[in-house]
Amino acid sequence: MKVTNIKTLMILSVFVMAILITTSHEISATEIPRITKEEAREMMDNSDVVFLDVRSGSDWRASDIKINGAVHEDSANLKDWISNYDLKKTYILYCA
Repeated sequence: MKVTNIKTLMILSVFVMAILITTSHEISATEIPRITKEEAREMMDNSDVVFLDVRSGSDWRASDIKINGAVHEDSANLKDWISNYDLKKTYILYCA
């Protein structure tokens, strides 16, 4: 996976958080680990890591800063799409 714009990772340094999505354990906001842009960059070529862009639809459409290969999902409808993902992978959610 390549970054389309280096600014993406700079923005992500503030907003990136990594989570392993599981159905057996509710994760509170305080349990979600945060990662740096450098850590995110190191994970970009890992096939077991999926980048999820959870910005609102209007913010996502208006932005020219996107990560190649990232999947856009509506954070307000988490329960609608969470079951579509492999629970063995690591998910990095980001917003701006």
